[in-house]
Amino acid sequence: MSNLSTRIRGVIDRVQDLLADMTPRDRSLLLGLVAFGALLLVGGSIWAMSSTISSLDSRLRDRELTLTRVQAMAAQQATAEGEAAAIEEQLKKFAGTDLSSFMEQAARNASVGDRLDSVREKSSASSGNIEERLYSVSLNSLTLPEMTDFLYEVEGTGYPLRIKTFKVKTRKRGEVSSLSVEMDVSAYRLIEDADAGEEG
Repeated sequence: MSNLSTRIRGVIDRVQDLLADMTPRDRSLLLGLVAFGALLLVGGSIWAMSSTISSLDSRLRDRELTLTRVQAMAAQQATAEGEAAAIEEQLKKFAGTDLSSFMEQAARNASVGDRLDSVREKSSASSGNIEERLYSVSLNSLTLPEMTDFLYEVEGTGYPLRIKTFKVKTRKRGEVSSLSVEMDVSAYRLIEDADAGEEG
């Protein structure tokens, strides 16, 4: 420690000797140069700190934006999982009822069971564990209220189906008009439930 103090003291003595040998003008120039160098050093330090803080702030904003996106994606995922679970539950609820039986029951409930002409399967396709079967459904000699009641029975029970096409033809016999309906209807079910039903 004393050795360091001695060295510092020696440096101070040399600086004082150097300053004593200088003219007042040279001393002023040196002091000005030292002050300018100090200002440059302080300014450079402030600029470097500002740049570092700006970089950290930018990274923080990026992280916050990423976190917000992840949270939004997690919320969407949770919503999608909830919807998928509800759909799967609905599919399981009607797993034991094929579309033909369902349409016959809907027609009976709408009091048009005798006018359900046909329910015919046209094609089938699978996506993941969901099977889609396309059916052609036709009814004839309906009044407008009867057709409305039938559609209410078809779409209001929650059976997993979708009406793809819907065609209505009007037939007139004298003063009486009747409607003929042709529909393409997709019915959905879980493949595992379908396999279990076929094995049973």
